[in-house]
Amino acid sequence: MSEFWNNAEEVSTAITGMFEKTFADEAIKSKVASLNVMLAYCYSDPDITIWFDSTDGKVAYGTGEPPGKPHVKFTLSADDAHRVWSNKLNVMVSIAKRKIKLEGNATRILKLTPLLRTFALNYNEKLKEMGKESIIL
Repeated sequence: MSEFWNNAEEVSTAITGMFEKTFADEAIKSKVASLNVMLAYCYSDPDITIWFDSTDGKVAYGTGEPPGKPHVKFTLSADDAHRVWSNKLNVMVSIAKRKIKLEGNATRILKLTPLLRTFALNYNEKLKEMGKESIIL
């Protein structure tokens, strides 16, 4: 049973809302678009897949099956995803400890590391909008 989430819709609303807020900043959107990468995040408890795609120089994101084969696929619990997006769980350490399963070459996405604080701020803002202040870490 999830520590933070009632259902997959909450996870989707929080994370896609964070993407929407983050990619509203044209400088960040441009930096992400230049990565030319498709990422899939496969969460469990609740089960949901969220992806983002910058392979055509644009930034798109959504839920369900990604529109192509992801370059990188992360598999983790939705609770650990919450910790990651809150900038409270170190992704690289979690991959090394196998708390996060990684498929593909993550080298390209290391360029996202300087943006993690911005993602976290926008994530917390979205949680507040959803009335989920109690789960902000």
